[in-house]
Amino acid sequence: MKKIFAIALAAVMVLSLAACGGSAAPAAEAAAPAAEAAVEEAAPAENVAQEKVEMAAPAAAEAEDAVSGPLSEEEAAAARDAGTLVSDATTGYEYSENTKYWYYSNYPNYKDFKADGAVKVAFVCKFSGAWFTPKQESLGETVKAAGYEYLYIDANSDEGAWLDGIQNIINQDFDAVVMTPVNTALLPDAMAMLQDAGIAYLTTDDPGADAYGFYSPHYGLDDYYLHNELGKLTAKAAEDRGFFDGVADDYSDFRLVFCDSPAVEAIHLRNVGFSDAFMAAYPDIPESSIEWLDCGGSLGDEVIAKFAPYVEANKANVKKWVVSSGGAASVAPNVTVFKENGIAAEDCLIADCFSTEEPIQVMQENPDDWKNSCFGAFLASAPSGVGMGEIIIDLVENGTPIPCFTGYAFIPCDATTADEIQATYF
Repeated sequence: MKKIFAIALAAVMVLSLAACGGSAAPAAEAAAPAAEAAVEEAAPAENVAQEKVEMAAPAAAEAEDAVSGPLSEEEAAAARDAGTLVSDATTGYEYSENTKYWYYSNYPNYKDFKADGAVKVAFVCKFSGAWFTPKQESLGETVKAAGYEYLYIDANSDEGAWLDGIQNIINQDFDAVVMTPVNTALLPDAMAMLQDAGIAYLTTDDPGADAYGFYSPHYGLDDYYLHNELGKLTAKAAEDRGFFDGVADDYSDFRLVFCDSPAVEAIHLRNVGFSDAFMAAYPDIPESSIEWLDCGGSLGDEVIAKFAPYVEANKANVKKWVVSSGGAASVAPNVTVFKENGIAAEDCLIADCFSTEEPIQVMQENPDDWKNSCFGAFLASAPSGVGMGEIIIDLVENGTPIPCFTGYAFIPCDATTADEIQATYF
């Protein structure tokens, strides 16, 4: 079915006069999609690929010689670098305004998924664990409910075993695969193999490009979006509870503090996302009332080492505190420092990523005070497994191209949802 579609596309290949998109979004929206990529050294091959990806923006396709159609990757890469490649999911080449990357899905060359009477889906993962196990289980449950077969392959952090897993699903004539590679340098070979076999693919958690600099369709983190939504949630809570009542008109007795993890923030823009949303709600907060603290890797001891002296030095003159953290491990140390300095929970709003049970436990241990002061963008792996399954089902049943990038849904964690999240995910 897909091969017939590819032939039809080839017959109507034209030079398009249409542009593929508008101007680039603000820099703050260029959030990279993978959490773990923040702390891993990129392989040399991936650096080369990324340089190719970033050479051309889609706005350049407004040129009269913009090219679309079922191009080879070599032809498409040349058009991309010249600024003439048109973003079109049905040709396999698509540009994401969210990530600022070009993607290639091989969509026109997918095989007829139901030709052999079965649909088989695999997840070839670098290792199992607290994050990946719920993800793969929910993916399996979703596709099996649609009548598909499902296989999970755990490479146990072995690069050779991971590539063997890719070859294994090709040998068994699978239809679609989700990949989380042991090393993103493995992706060019894996994607080439899957393209030749006509197998649909997407990555999750660890994104990467193929040999031509085109990324695999990806389901992962959009940290800027998540923390921008978190900023809106926190700002709305401040408004609803009259948090700024009594604060000086010039905000001289207020502090907006960012417990920053530079290695994470440089890629994921979590604190930037929060800041943009909160400052949109309270645009008159001056720079003198804003503090960015370099908290290293955002471990508890690192946060306390920077946050405690700052609170100690300013507590006599500050009535209200709002704290944003991009490292996902700051709620507990923030609360500890505030308690030790005699600062009341009602005078604090603390926002962070929640991917572990620790911050929720802090909220539950103090239900009458700190529970109402903590806000989180909860990162849960299981919903992403469901989401990927639904995307694959939509592709197989309806021919809908896999989106080039899909971000995790925003799951707010506050006093009204913390207990439910704890019961559901922990």
